[in-house]
Amino acid sequence: MQLNPNNDEIRKSYEVNSSTIAVLPLQKEKSIYSLVIETEKSFQVKLKPMQIIDRSCRYYGSSYAGRKAGTFEMINVSHKPPIAVDHVNNIFMFPTFSSSRPQCGWVSLKHVDDCNSTELDNTKVLLKNGRTLEIPVSSASFKHQVQRTAWLRTKFLDRLETKTANLPDFMELSPENQAKLFYDYILREIRKRY
Repeated sequence: MQLNPNNDEIRKSYEVNSSTIAVLPLQKEKSIYSLVIETEKSFQVKLKPMQIIDRSCRYYGSSYAGRKAGTFEMINVSHKPPIAVDHVNNIFMFPTFSSSRPQCGWVSLKHVDDCNSTELDNTKVLLKNGRTLEIPVSSASFKHQVQRTAWLRTKFLDRLETKTANLPDFMELSPENQAKLFYDYILREIRKRY
């Protein structure tokens, strides 16, 4: 994995996906870009990390404000809230600082394996792919964010399981009944047209 912020690949836009490990701020002359780190590569994006996060939330059907409100409803966290960018693809991310600060980056929970403090009081993150990443935030703060994000993920998945478990039995159709339902649908559509 290349973590060189000076690499040549610069993109105009980006949506967070299952391969996204982190979206970190990168100062470029007078502008703030993003350094996107994926499992196999890294590259720059001409957007601030917060713009990428909001754009990604919208891509998956919500907005950052909506995801932030959802986090508050589920775990009552409003300062540096973790968010479910896309629960279907297990994309739960957390900010390294307040999202209003320019040095705020975002890290995906699913790629974090462990973390340790460095000599400069930064955090050395051990990733699930065996690589490491240094984040300019204390390990205590980083661990707290990991715990809150895991809590959000657990609450979210528990609610989904409860809803699925409470589906009425008639919603589960045998293959024969599925075929009959499909056949009836086709007949209704044919009758409408002729």
